[in-house]
Amino acid sequence: CENATRVAEFLNAHEKVAWVNYAGLETSNWHEIAKSQFDGHYGGIFTLRLGSKERAFAFINALKYPLKVSNIGDTKTLVIHPESTISVHSTEEKKAGGVFDDLVRVSVGIEDIDDLIWDFKQAIESLS
Repeated sequence: CENATRVAEFLNAHEKVAWVNYAGLETSNWHEIAKSQFDGHYGGIFTLRLGSKERAFAFINALKYPLKVSNIGDTKTLVIHPESTISVHSTEEKKAGGVFDDLVRVSVGIEDIDDLIWDFKQAIESLS
């Protein structure tokens, strides 16, 4: 949870990130309810939007530490492009569920936080 919070905070403050959805951020619509229910432990998963599908894939491909798999909750950091992995729903259903083509899902693991921040920083800064 601590690693996820730190990475989400870093990405949320970055100018190349359009949006971060994580209950641990004060900007989240669900922050207050999560704060009252989870005692400061907001989980290890968040999503971010990068403005286009191409940027989302470029970001994912630039990451060095995370595995590119659809699992969640591992001890290793995992990333996925949800819109590409959900095939049973229509485009309209995906959008209604908050799954957009520029969305990246991150399940943060227990790696060293400085290594994770470095990796996410170099990946996001590689975007044009």
